[in-house]
Amino acid sequence: MSRESESPTRDGKASGPGEDRPLRRGTLLGGRYRIDSVLGYGGMGVVYRARDIKLDQDIALKRIRPDRMSPERQETLRREIILSRRVTHENVCRVFDLVELNGEGFVSMEYLPGRTLKQIENQEKVLPLGRGLSIAKKICRGLAAAHRIGVLHRDLKPENVIVSEDGTPRLMDFGIAVESALYHGERGDTVPGTPQFLAPELLRGEAPSVRTDLYAMGVLLYEMFTGQVPFDDTDTARLVRRILSEAPRPAGKLRPDLPAELLGILDRSIATDPEARFPDADSLGDAMSAFEGEVLDRVLAEVSVTRSKMVKLMVILEANKSLAATFDPTETLKIILRTATSETDAERGTIFLKEPGTAEELVGQILEGGSIAPIRLPIGRGIAGTVAQTGKTINIPDAYADPRFDSATDALSGFQTRSLLAAPLTTPQGEIVGVVELLNKRLTAFTKDDEEFIVEVGTHAALAVAGVRQHEAAVARARWEGETAAARAADSLLEPPAWPQTPGFDSARLLWRSFEFRLLACAVESAPGRLALLLLEAGGAPAEGLGVLARALATGRAKLAASSPADVVRAIRSLEPSCAAAAARWEGERLALAAAGAPPPFLLRDGDPVPAQPAAPGDVVAAAHDTTTGDLLLMASSGLEGIRRGPPGTASGSVARDFARAAPGRPLATALEELLAPWKTPGASPAPGDVLLLAARRA
Repeated sequence: MSRESESPTRDGKASGPGEDRPLRRGTLLGGRYRIDSVLGYGGMGVVYRARDIKLDQDIALKRIRPDRMSPERQETLRREIILSRRVTHENVCRVFDLVELNGEGFVSMEYLPGRTLKQIENQEKVLPLGRGLSIAKKICRGLAAAHRIGVLHRDLKPENVIVSEDGTPRLMDFGIAVESALYHGERGDTVPGTPQFLAPELLRGEAPSVRTDLYAMGVLLYEMFTGQVPFDDTDTARLVRRILSEAPRPAGKLRPDLPAELLGILDRSIATDPEARFPDADSLGDAMSAFEGEVLDRVLAEVSVTRSKMVKLMVILEANKSLAATFDPTETLKIILRTATSETDAERGTIFLKEPGTAEELVGQILEGGSIAPIRLPIGRGIAGTVAQTGKTINIPDAYADPRFDSATDALSGFQTRSLLAAPLTTPQGEIVGVVELLNKRLTAFTKDDEEFIVEVGTHAALAVAGVRQHEAAVARARWEGETAAARAADSLLEPPAWPQTPGFDSARLLWRSFEFRLLACAVESAPGRLALLLLEAGGAPAEGLGVLARALATGRAKLAASSPADVVRAIRSLEPSCAAAAARWEGERLALAAAGAPPPFLLRDGDPVPAQPAAPGDVVAAAHDTTTGDLLLMASSGLEGIRRGPPGTASGSVARDFARAAPGRPLATALEELLAPWKTPGASPAPGDVLLLAARRA
């Protein structure tokens, strides 16, 4: 049903033909206010953008139609405006004065450029979590500031929130909604406001309060994050009956993907019982801030665990640099075990190896924290023997309480074991060649992190004992694989969580994983009629390149929305000269491209490259195009150049050109998937390294 109320907004409509003819541009009211344009319509009349000649500033002028106001309501409005003028919060539109101009009443207010929250919702359906929470918290702070001085809004809805270009929301129309006849309460009173946002108690005839404003705020939040209001109906009377008799639909029914904490906030905000809602706007804002903090804590905890594992793994791999100077497997094991005992805070460590030529016995030496003393242990006996037999990690907080523990080992070494952690030495081929065992973690028991770490230790120790002849190659491979695994764990941070749908464009991405890992990242910024893309590639070792790529991506994301591609690329190269960067910005018919250290983006028309207009010379290669419908933009990482289009010995062809000729008439995402399909055939189209491809087309 309609979302109109008596409070005019930028989304509202005139009350009816001929009822309120807008003033012409240039009209001077009261010798002070020059009319510049119409901002919107509402129940009270037209809202104008005007110039206050006396103060030399733009304002909003809202006409008060006398035929819509009783003398009592005019006096009420005057009192409310006096109160509203006291609200000076940064998230509230300032109300200046109630003035009589040319025989008519006007409310003068702060002019706020931007879009209403409703306009944003119409374009985006639901707001992303981060941006939505930022807007919601600020609205709550503005509402709380008004409530503290006794001002109620009474018509809070997305249409009455204006959001500036920098994302700052402002509440409009505090306390000045004129009474309408949308519904008569049980006591015969009229209820002002917008039906979908009216609290049940208002519809029962109770007086408006802080909690009725909070109910409307809850409906606003519900719509912001789910795309719908809790109650809606084409018939106003039926809608009112539903609000009074039905329980609101839980937000989780519409957005089961939202975190449970946020769903709880949304449901509490629209509770039928006013006492079950948040007591005030500050409490609602605090709840959203607390939820944000919990999410951030979880993310940081995950990042911290990942970072800890990466650091420990890098410590091992860094230690292995010295192995090139020795061909003694015992020295290799000492280096690895020394790292393991140090990083886990263990008192002593032992590595057991399977006796060469037999699979029935382990031979161990106390290599760290004690004297060298050979220990022989049958497979299946004791903790180490059990690990060698099962291939499972064992963590025991009290060794002597575990029947698998062989106390004879302590008797031979003279050492008293308390806690124990053991893991298999498993080769990449799955062969168990030994066991690494750590004893007595100082002050506490071995943790889950220690378990995961000791598994990595076992893997690298197994590589070390694989043989002198393969030692250098094995360590190099382990280093690369370890760093690659750490870098792959960060893949989700190096690309958009979801590829946006941009009015006026069709765009998509494709990532092809090959045998050789490459560090790749991309970013996208979109708005109706505008699309900006960024593609990054870092060389060198993954551990080093990951930091380079993360810093470059953060810089590129910050500048992508407002800067030219050349400026984006220059900023990235200034910060990280080793990072290859390519950027494109397509706005309307004009396409700008730039690259440095990377293959330049290019435009194809009917499957053939379009010559670029020359751009200013410099370290960044830049170009520009005038485009037409159907033109195809392609951006690719360096790996695209090495893709073989057929079996060995056949002509290579052009992947980009083949794709461009196959794309017309189909969504780009579908065309990219079809491009990828033959690559999956073994030997058909191998690439020398990972490939990232971004594609965009004017719709």
